Amino acid sequence: MSRWLQQFSRSLCTGLLMAGMGAGSALASSGDAPEVVVESPEFADLVDKGADIRQLYAGAKWSEGPLALPDGSVIWSDIKNNRVMIWREGEEVREWLRPAQFHNGHTLDHDGRVLAASHGKRAVERQNEDGKWEVLVDLDGENKLNSPNDLVVDRRGRIWFTDPTFGIDEPEEGYGGRSVTGGEYVYRFDPDSSELTRLSTPAVKTPNGLAFAPNETTLYIADSEQGHDREDASLNHHIVAYDVGDDGALSNERIFTEVSPGVPDGLKVDEHGNVWTSSDSGLQVFNPEGQRLGRVDLPERTANLAFAEHDGQHYLFVTATSSLYRIPVSIGEARSERD
Repeated sequence: MSRWLQQFSRSLCTGLLMAGMGAGSALASSGDAPEVVVESPEFADLVDKGADIRQLYAGAKWSEGPLALPDGSVIWSDIKNNRVMIWREGEEVREWLRPAQFHNGHTLDHDGRVLAASHGKRAVERQNEDGKWEVLVDLDGENKLNSPNDLVVDRRGRIWFTDPTFGIDEPEEGYGGRSVTGGEYVYRFDPDSSELTRLSTPAVKTPNGLAFAPNETTLYIADSEQGHDREDASLNHHIVAYDVGDDGALSNERIFTEVSPGVPDGLKVDEHGNVWTSSDSGLQVFNPEGQRLGRVDLPERTANLAFAEHDGQHYLFVTATSSLYRIPVSIGEARSERD
């Protein structure tokens, strides 16, 4: 038995003992090992062909929203079990928050506080120093938001987030409800002024993951419209790019790339401007011109990813259906100088 398969078996057994495998959370293609697929020579400089890909946990029902914390731990959402989990090297995975108000995406603000896109509260909320959660924004005018999905913080501290309807459409991903905003939108929220701006992104029908290029010159938005009906090939499953002005205005809308199989969900940009996106088969990586460099195929439908660094080694933590994976990589996440 290979070293990876031995580790996979141990991790799977641990996950079953700690949390149990709920219905629908089995591996998408049981028995398939992760594989690094190099499609362009540049990809070999990002992920080693023989990378030691580890499954750290296998007991979730729908894993999403990973976030590396400053202490080296990683939290992520197990949405359908309404909890947030935490992993630390050398420790057993445990619950970090329950009930979690069906959190999806997470990020940190400039003060190191955790921000969450909450399906349950239909809001963006923040964990303050006392450990309590505060709703920052939950209304577009007088209308309740749909179900905030993913979020990023820009160099000025403003929160950019997406608001599709998945969290109110899917009975296991929130408390239900109906959309009253008139659509699925991308927003920018300024915590200092409490100003909420609905952004114009007409090529994006169902916004999901979002990320900035280095120095915030470009904003990438995943359009997961086909996630509403995976049998309808006419629905969008692409990533759209926008130029970002000094005032935060978006311009020069363009289709960056189409993602297949499945839909793009979470995405991140590395310090060289390459775009890393989830898909039904695993991770796919595109250069700034939209050309695919390679893939990391995983045995489960992949939802989201987070960069991290520990002892000089860069990693990707990847959430996929029931699992949390760790992949060693050779590059870090794009950064911007804070205003």
